[in-house]
Amino acid sequence: MRQRGAFDLLPCSLFAFILSIGLTSDLVLVLPAYLGSHPLPTELSNFFCLVPSVVLVSCLERRLPGIERSAVRRIDLMDITLVGGFALLTSGVAAAMTPLDPDAMWAAARNNLLFCGLTLGCWPLLRHRAALVSVSWMILATFTGGRKINDPYPWVIVTEKADVAHAATGAALVFLTGLVLLTCLVPRTDR
Repeated sequence: MRQRGAFDLLPCSLFAFILSIGLTSDLVLVLPAYLGSHPLPTELSNFFCLVPSVVLVSCLERRLPGIERSAVRRIDLMDITLVGGFALLTSGVAAAMTPLDPDAMWAAARNNLLFCGLTLGCWPLLRHRAALVSVSWMILATFTGGRKINDPYPWVIVTEKADVAHAATGAALVFLTGLVLLTCLVPRTDR
């Protein structure tokens, strides 16, 4: 737990996540749409939802392969529990902050699950570059634009309003898929 950063890295990043989405929940950006016909307003707090996914990669990359190959304990299960639990904790904290700004906090909780799922699913293949998939998704979602004013493409998820059911379902499915891929694709000796 200490090697993975559970006592220093994860609490500090949770505090940074809470502080950043709390302070930027009511700030809205309208960035140009390069691919779609209409630019979409995007809350600044959506960009800070990338923080936990980047920290998860850092947490998984802090391993000691030589020592862990000979470990008796199931370190792979501990890793999955740690990163999955942290992703759920950060989304839960964002959801608990709904009295500040319900729409922004529900969207932050949903987007956090989406980005963490993307990162965890890509980590077995891309390793320390896995967080770039979430960053690329955010950039693509922001600059894609929408079909009409305030109507993003359904696959974008990030810029959807907080009460859109298919966006929440998609984010939950991406997160579960990421956990399954992390569980299945990384051999025990690689963790």
